[in-house]
Amino acid sequence: MAHLALYKLDLLDEFERRTDSWNFGDFERRLAELWPRANYQDAKGIINAAHKEGRWPNTVKRYLLTNYQVHGNVSSEFNDTFADVVAAMSEQEKHDWQVA
Repeated sequence: MAHLALYKLDLLDEFERRTDSWNFGDFERRLAELWPRANYQDAKGIINAAHKEGRWPNTVKRYLLTNYQVHGNVSSEFNDTFADVVAAMSEQEKHDWQVA
């Protein structure tokens, strides 16, 4: 299991509890508030680490799907994680999010 700094754990817990329609940009902005030197590359690492730990599934899923909605794809760093997320989705969810 990867070691995640406390601010990363707090960030992931915060977004896992959220019930609003947040997106990947909200996650990245909040990360920058908690750690001002952070950027979107740091967010990518946090999302991949969260997925590898098998925790925060809603946060991982929503971050990736909202990123996919905006860009039409995901960064190569997310290929495996995104494939796992999509594979676990129902056909209706795939349709709703417009993923293959």
